[in-house]
Amino acid sequence: MSDTIQDEGGTATRSNSLKISLPTVLCTEAIDNPTLPDTNSFMTSESKLSLTSCLGTPTSPLRLSSPKSLPASPKPFTKGLQSRSNISLDESSQLTSESQTKIMNKPLINTGSATGNPRNKCVLQPGHSLMDWIRLGNSGKDLTGVGGRIRPVTPAELAAHSTQKDAWLAIRGRVYNISHYLAYHPGGPEELMRGAGIDATELFDKIHPWVNYDSLLAKCLVGPLRFDRPDAEELFDITNPSPKSDRLREPSKAQELVRKSMENLANCITPVRKKITAKSEENVKGSPPSKIMQSLIQSSDLPVSISRRAGWGQVETKDKSKDLPSPLRFDWIQTSAKLTISIYTGPLVNPGGSARITDGVLFIEVATNGWLRTIKLVPEEALKEPLQLRVYSESGKVEVIALKAASKVWKNIGETTYGAAVPISSPRSVNCRVMHVERVSHDTTLLALCPETGPVLVPLGYHVRVHHRVNDKECVRSYTPVGDHWDRFGSDLSALKLTVKRYDTGALSPHLADLRAGDSLTLSGPYGNFQLQKLKQVKIIYLIAAGTGITPMLGLIKFMLTRSNPRCERVHLLFFNKTEEDILFREHFEEIAKQDERLNTIHILSTPTSSWTGYEGRIKSEILSKVITNESVSREEKPHFACVCGPTEFTHTAIDLLKSLGVKEDYVHAFIG
Repeated sequence: MSDTIQDEGGTATRSNSLKISLPTVLCTEAIDNPTLPDTNSFMTSESKLSLTSCLGTPTSPLRLSSPKSLPASPKPFTKGLQSRSNISLDESSQLTSESQTKIMNKPLINTGSATGNPRNKCVLQPGHSLMDWIRLGNSGKDLTGVGGRIRPVTPAELAAHSTQKDAWLAIRGRVYNISHYLAYHPGGPEELMRGAGIDATELFDKIHPWVNYDSLLAKCLVGPLRFDRPDAEELFDITNPSPKSDRLREPSKAQELVRKSMENLANCITPVRKKITAKSEENVKGSPPSKIMQSLIQSSDLPVSISRRAGWGQVETKDKSKDLPSPLRFDWIQTSAKLTISIYTGPLVNPGGSARITDGVLFIEVATNGWLRTIKLVPEEALKEPLQLRVYSESGKVEVIALKAASKVWKNIGETTYGAAVPISSPRSVNCRVMHVERVSHDTTLLALCPETGPVLVPLGYHVRVHHRVNDKECVRSYTPVGDHWDRFGSDLSALKLTVKRYDTGALSPHLADLRAGDSLTLSGPYGNFQLQKLKQVKIIYLIAAGTGITPMLGLIKFMLTRSNPRCERVHLLFFNKTEEDILFREHFEEIAKQDERLNTIHILSTPTSSWTGYEGRIKSEILSKVITNESVSREEKPHFACVCGPTEFTHTAIDLLKSLGVKEDYVHAFIG
C-alpha cells in the first residue's frame, strides 16, 4: 500500500514504504522587496513533531533559522502549549494544505536587532547593570524578604507571591525572591514574571539553562521548595488509588543528594565529612581558585564577595540548662582584600557585642539576653584593622568585616574555637577617641566615637554611660547611640554616635559639647532591658518622644520600616519640643516620609512662634488621641505597641495617658536612663 506525498515542487510522488507522515517544517526564502527595510528577516518555525527521549522527557522541537539570526524567545510556558508541542504522527498527517498556506502567509519576524542583540534583551535603566546588582547584593539589604533566614516554602505559599512587587519563583527545588531582580533582568520584567509563583525549572531550562542562576540569585534565596505529604487515606486507598502515592517511591541517588543538600542548607549546617587520608588532606582545607577566578578577584576592587566555604560552629557547653542561649552559627565569605564573618544568633534576640584583634588573633564577643559568648579565630593569613561591625536586628545576624594584610584569596578561614556561654555580671568600660563632631541643632552636637580596642555594638534600645571627672568627682550621664545614617558623615560601622544637648548650667554637657576630633572619652555599658521580641507581631507602633528622647526611637523607626515578617503597616512619631529650632533630625524624618509613606511624624511645640501652624502645647490626651484611639488599639488583627522616652515627668504622664486611651501596660515600654 502506498501514499501520495507532495514534494517541494508540488508534484505528487509515490512511496512504497510504511505509512508515516513527516512533520510539517515551514521555511521562507529571501524576498526582494524594496519597500522593506534593509535587514535580514528570517522566519523561525518549529516542528510539529516532538519525539520522546530515553529519559522520558520530550526532546526540544526542531527549529530552522538562519545562522545570522537566532530564534526569538519562546512564548510563555503553559500546560496548553506543552501539550500541543507533542502532536502525534497521525495528527501531523491531518494538517491540510489550507492550514499550511495560512501559516506560510504569516508576516516575517525579525528576531535580530540593529545593535547585534540576538537574544532580544531589553534596554536596562541606568544603574541596573550586573555590577550594580552585585553591589546591591553586598550592600546588606535584605533581598529575600524574609529577614535572610532560610526556611522551607510550600507550593501554596509560592503561588501567593506572583506580583511584580512580590515575586517568588522556584528553580530546581530552590525558591528565590526575584522582586528586586526584575529591574536588573536583561530580558525584562515581563519575561521573568512568566515564572512567578510557580516552579519555573522547565521554563528556565527551555530559555537559558546555561545561566548560573544559583550564584546570580544567591542573596535572594528564600529556602527549599517543600511538598506536602499526602494523607494516609489517600496513600492506602486501594479502591481509589491516589496519584500522590507515587511520592512513596524510593528516590534516586541524585534526588537523595539534592534532598540532603537542601536540608543542610535550610538548617545552615555543613554536612559531616568522611574520614580522609593524608593524600587528600589538602582538599579539605579548600582547593585554590582557578586562574581565571584569581585574576578576576585580584584585578578588581569592586565589592564582590567570593564565597569559598560556608563554615559553621556552635558553643559547646557541659551544662545543658534550659536557660542557656541557643547555639551560635556562622559562615564566611571573602574577596582578595577583606574577610566577612556572619554570626547567626537567632531572630529578634537583639544581640550586642564587640570585635578586636590581639596578637594577630581575632576575638568576637556576642551578647544576647544576658549571656556572653566568645569566638576566637586564628586566621590563615594576617588581618589588619580597622574592623567593622554591624547587626541585622530582625534575623539576629552579626557581621564582622576585617581587612586582609595581603591581597590574597585564602584556601580556608583558619582555626576557630568557641568559648562557653557565661552570664554578664557587670557592664564593661571602654576608652574611646572622638572621630567626628557635627552640629545637629543650635545647642545639640553629635559625637562619633571610636573604641580603642575595636568596634562595639550596642543592642537596639540600650544606652551607654559617659564617665568624666569634674572637680575630683565622677560625673555620669546616659546616652543612647543613634546608629548609622543619621549624620552627614555617612555609615561608619566602627563608631558609636551620641547626641549631646548642651546645658550651660549642666555638669557634663558643656564639656562634651566642646570636644574635638582626637579627644578621649570613657564609656560603660550597655544598659537596658528592652526586648525586641515584644515587637514580633506588631504592625502599628506609636513612638512618643521629647527632646533628646528621640535617640532610642531612631533605631526603632529604621527597624520597623525595614522588617519584612510581618510587615509594619504604620509608624506614628509624636515628637515634643520647645521651639522649632529644637527639632532634631527633622530633615531626615521628612526624607524618610517621602520614600516611605508609612511614617507619620507629628511635631508638637510648647513655645512656638507666630508662624507655626502645627500642634501646640504639652503632652495631653487631646494630642495623643489624634492617632491613638480605643478602636485602633482594640483591633486584634493589627497588633500595636507604644514606646516613650523623655524627661521623667514627661514619661510618667505619657504612660498614664496611654492607659486612659486603652493601651494595655504590656504593650508599652518606657526608656528610662
